Amino acid sequence: MRRTVRLPLLASLAITAPVAAQNPPSVPRAITLPDTMGADFAAADTLTGTSGPTDYDFLVGVWSFTFQSRNQSGTFTPAFTGHWVFTKKQTGDQGVLLEDHWRPDNPTSTWDAGTWTYRAFNPQRRIWEMEGINTARGAWQPGLMWTAGDSRLLTEWYGPMLVRFRYFAIQPDRFLWRADATFDRGKTWIRDYWTMEAHRISR
Repeated sequence: MRRTVRLPLLASLAITAPVAAQNPPSVPRAITLPDTMGADFAAADTLTGTSGPTDYDFLVGVWSFTFQSRNQSGTFTPAFTGHWVFTKKQTGDQGVLLEDHWRPDNPTSTWDAGTWTYRAFNPQRRIWEMEGINTARGAWQPGLMWTAGDSRLLTEWYGPMLVRFRYFAIQPDRFLWRADATFDRGKTWIRDYWTMEAHRISR
């Protein structure tokens, strides 16, 4: 006697789903970066890192950028372009606030859409503290920023995901930016989870 076994809908979809849909093909790396992959520093450096009130002045102005991310599997996703605007507000002898607006180019959204970040220099700790917020999510993203040689380093929380950033190859009209992500509180890192190249439009 034959028996008919009915699989649950989700199970049957998983069995019959095309392999290409489960593992999308990787696209080429869009941003050429020197050396090996990764921001390459310990997140615990926030305990010893220091900075000064003018260390992020190079960001002030308007920038165009090319941005690319990776999947957790390691494959790259298509790159996109956008604009990044930084303004500086002096609030005392050492008090400094940077406000910036990072926005992918999208003619269907308003100019104010994107990520807004507020970066303030803490003269007691000699480090920058920051909070970012994406207009599509409404969740605050706290972080710390400091200086390491010619680079500027940053750690930032996106919910349970911790990201470490390196701003480097800094010149008056361009800079490079790379970021690693961890989803297990630093046990493992996805290197160059985000990468970006920025070019100055105006000061």
